[in-house]
Amino acid sequence: MKLQVLGPADFLKMPWKNGQGVTTELAVARRTGDDGFDWRISTATIVAPGPFSVFAGIDRSLAIVRGGTLTLNVEGRPDVTLTTRTPPYAFDGELNVSSTPVLETAGVPIDDFNVMTRRAEWRHTLAQHCLDGEAVTWRLPVDANAIAFLYCAHGQVQVTFADAQAVSVPEGHALRIEGGDTCELRADADPAEVFLTTLSRR
Repeated sequence: MKLQVLGPADFLKMPWKNGQGVTTELAVARRTGDDGFDWRISTATIVAPGPFSVFAGIDRSLAIVRGGTLTLNVEGRPDVTLTTRTPPYAFDGELNVSSTPVLETAGVPIDDFNVMTRRAEWRHTLAQHCLDGEAVTWRLPVDANAIAFLYCAHGQVQVTFADAQAVSVPEGHALRIEGGDTCELRADADPAEVFLTTLSRR
């Protein structure tokens, strides 16, 4: 099993593909051409209505970290409003999508969490949990070359593996896991908000 704790110094900020926002890249598998990646995990800030970038051949999942609600107008689908308590929303990257944010605090942007995988080669899952008291068991992917990725959006989380190895992940940091079977997640003190991603080859 390989573990890597990542923090703000490891993350890369960049403009959106369409130039209308900023993305913080948390982890990525790069490739030449085809938008430059096989998969990417990122956060982004949204403060004003506008379109999303188009990513042909990409599966996307989006969730809200903090800051308000976000209504998505997705080509061929009913509008959907995302909050910090709604499940992550999955859609095809080639669809035309626009968003309308409602900010909790004027001028303070919404933060979202985004996972993208190249459909022909990779698949992903994304789940969001509030840890408060009871431990949550996370079953890790066991496929060859699979990756699990935990991002702590609020608080601090203790990750304990079957071999009793434990890692503490503070707010704004992430844990990349390769290998393993299951682990237990528990908030260190106050409630913690975590995003759990798995990436597997098709």
